[in-house]
Amino acid sequence: MFELINLYTLNSSPIDHLIEVEKTYFENLNQYWKTHNFLTARWWFLVILSVLAPITWWKFIDKKRLIEITSFGLFYGVSAIILDSIGSNAMVWTYPVRLTPYLVPQLYPYDVGIVIVPFMYVYQRFGDKASQFLIANGILSAFLAFIAEPIMEVLNIYQEITWRNIYSFPIYWALGVICWLIIKRFKKIELNYK
Repeated sequence: MFELINLYTLNSSPIDHLIEVEKTYFENLNQYWKTHNFLTARWWFLVILSVLAPITWWKFIDKKRLIEITSFGLFYGVSAIILDSIGSNAMVWTYPVRLTPYLVPQLYPYDVGIVIVPFMYVYQRFGDKASQFLIANGILSAFLAFIAEPIMEVLNIYQEITWRNIYSFPIYWALGVICWLIIKRFKKIELNYK
């Protein structure tokens, strides 16, 4: 009987300790958020970005290609958010300003409003011609890596720890190309079943 209790204690201690560490972390994060984020000008910027992005998307999306363009955006978005989660959890970058302390990664407004929606517009406008898409995808990737990210750094909404903006460019670009190839492949498969 005591062996079973000792075995339980040994197996539960690390997780109990981790839960306590996470509880302390989230208590500190909530306090930090209330004190340094909530209702500040930078917080309102994220709120506005969160509201304007879907409104702008809906206003300008080609409704005749709604499913196709949205599918491209969803592939890009899920991939970008997974990569953002990995990067922020690995502490290669962080977000000093958060919309809420309960979102991980913390900067969904940036991921959606500054990254995903513009890539959907690039796909909408240039997705039918490979060379034009590759160029437009590259221009948007360069803008995000070398202009948008540094602006977010200056605003102290995004902070690089070990990451450098130069690393972002090929990832933005490759992700756009991969999502473009997936949608092209899906469209080809779909045509075979019509």
